[in-house]
Amino acid sequence: MQQFRVWWNSFKTVAIWISFITNMVLLVVSILLLMQVFQIKNGIVEPLVDGLHRNFVGLDEAVIIRTIEVSDNIPVIFDLPVNQQTDVVLTADVPLAANATFTLPGGGGLINGRVDIVLPQNLVLPVRFSMNVPVNTQIPVDLPVEVEIPLNETQLHDPFVNLRELLEPYVRVLDHLPERWGQVPDFLINAWQGDGVNLLAPSAESADPWPGFTTGVRSETGAAISPPGG
Repeated sequence: MQQFRVWWNSFKTVAIWISFITNMVLLVVSILLLMQVFQIKNGIVEPLVDGLHRNFVGLDEAVIIRTIEVSDNIPVIFDLPVNQQTDVVLTADVPLAANATFTLPGGGGLINGRVDIVLPQNLVLPVRFSMNVPVNTQIPVDLPVEVEIPLNETQLHDPFVNLRELLEPYVRVLDHLPERWGQVPDFLINAWQGDGVNLLAPSAESADPWPGFTTGVRSETGAAISPPGG
């Protein structure tokens, strides 16, 4: 029994020391993290969350601009109606032969006969065409086609909006939290008094996370820059 008590006292001593050392390590780590909390917030967490939120918004507002070269043969099959008057020129003499009936003057009666005439070369004859001309051919097409596809008009719009709404509360909270130790007293006082502390209120980053951007480039004035060739 005496040996058990000795062992139990030794065990308690070791357990107390282990607990003390563990608590001291956790305390030191907590102090170090607390000292670096604003560096972690401003340098890691906030840029990461804001960057994801901003780029999801930018993807939703992006426009795919591309020139597609179209090279193909297009079949053309139809009937072309032709109904017009024109002049034709004979390229050679054209002999004509026709039966004719001649009426003799003075009541002399009728004489049936034959008439042979020749239409000379280069004679201009007015004619009228009225017909359907069948057309069956291939038309080669080779041209550049400018294509602009706004992503917010495609099926990607919904997931981009969902991702933005998922990250937006975190963006607002991080924007309203203090950025340095000097802002902590005023923040705590305002929070205690309920004066002006609404972590979920809209912020500049959440309201307009992608200002004046086109293809990831923003001008000094904030105006959108057209892509090369646009």
